[in-house]
Amino acid sequence: MSDEEYKSPPRKLIKFFKESRDKWEETAKKRRLEIRDLNARIRDLETSRNLWKDKAKTVTEQIEVKEEKLQDMQRALTEVKANQEILQKECEEYKKKLKK
Repeated sequence: MSDEEYKSPPRKLIKFFKESRDKWEETAKKRRLEIRDLNARIRDLETSRNLWKDKAKTVTEQIEVKEEKLQDMQRALTEVKANQEILQKECEEYKKKLKK
């Protein structure tokens, strides 16, 4: 570079270039900090998301187990009711035989 490239005196150019560099460095520093903070937030959110996902999966599995137990109990109840009806009919028939 020659002195003739710039019309401003070197003292002003030096000051301008230093301020420009300092401003750029400050901006870059702020961006690096922001990126670091955002990466930490992403990491925290992913951890939280995975925890909630695991909780939801566990609850879903518990629901499925309880639904199976409920169905088993409903089947057992149906069998008990059927057996009760059979026993009532047998009891009525037995009472009729005793009366004769």
